[in-house]
Amino acid sequence: MNYVELIERNNEEHNIGKKELAGILEKADEVYKSNFPSTTWFERSIFINWTCAIADCKYCYLSTMPKLDRKAVRSMESVLAESLICKKMGWKIGYITGGLRVEPTKYIIGLMENMRKITKEKVAMNFGPYSEREILEFKPYISGMGSAIESFDEKLHDFICPSKPLKSLLKSLEILKREEIPSFITIILGMGEREEDVNAVIEQIKKWSISKVQLCFLKPQEDTMFFKSKAPSAEYMAWWISNIRIACPKICIKVALVRERIKDLPLMLKAGCNSFTRFLVFNDFCTPLANELEDACKAAGRRLEGNFTKLPEIDIDSALMESELPNELKEKVRQKAIQYYEKLRKLSKRADYLCLNSQEFE
Repeated sequence: MNYVELIERNNEEHNIGKKELAGILEKADEVYKSNFPSTTWFERSIFINWTCAIADCKYCYLSTMPKLDRKAVRSMESVLAESLICKKMGWKIGYITGGLRVEPTKYIIGLMENMRKITKEKVAMNFGPYSEREILEFKPYISGMGSAIESFDEKLHDFICPSKPLKSLLKSLEILKREEIPSFITIILGMGEREEDVNAVIEQIKKWSISKVQLCFLKPQEDTMFFKSKAPSAEYMAWWISNIRIACPKICIKVALVRERIKDLPLMLKAGCNSFTRFLVFNDFCTPLANELEDACKAAGRRLEGNFTKLPEIDIDSALMESELPNELKEKVRQKAIQYYEKLRKLSKRADYLCLNSQEFE
């Protein structure tokens, strides 16, 4: 089978009209309101590396780069400092993530334990499939575990991700369910799925008692087979969200929100999603995009948790004093946290300056 042609053909059929969406959108909104409060929030995905030991998923930019670059791994203090700032800004940590099979299990466990000392709660992890032995090692230290499951069509999935077969991912979900560890999955729309595949996703959510699903738009990467692919429309994403919300009233649904999609957030919220990720908080804090984000949430009747346009005073020293980190590591985290906070402060000052100057010329 020519999967390239199949993917292109299926992607051409991703056409959901406003009339087709209207009825299901209203029902999904009713289901959401019956099960959740009128709030929404941002979840930061904290990357611990920018490399991968398999690097052959055909949609991923890492597939175009040399495998397993050991230099492309973040320091522990950098990850911990980011965790501290996120906590103080009211930004939830969705999970730690990165390329597969880069850091040893022992290191990841140590990292998550140190993150818990700062955030006062366990952290979830989102990598690839793990064996039962590894999952049991992680179990005492995590709040949940997930993975990108690009498609539940086995042949299509294994063509796109040859070194991450669907069977191994399903086996992980089986173990997580048996061990009563909260599980979540990521579905990337725009990689050859059909509309009816939403039923397969719903079936798997119910089968494995999945607690959260993250829906992403394909973001075509240069030098990959998807580079010229057309990303799905906002209506198509909202249709998927609505179907999942109606079929799975209690599940948490998260969407990946890139800059150019902020205007679509009210539609996603109306369709029944709970939260969003991918907003570039350390670049777009206190910018017009942050204001647009807040306005989008208001337009959907949701209260946005967290701080995106006003910088609070953060006492980094006091925050670290409350943690149980070793003193040497505390100092390294302190230096990094100051760097992150100063980045936010510069964005805040720039916003104040622009506001004052715009008032002067009114």
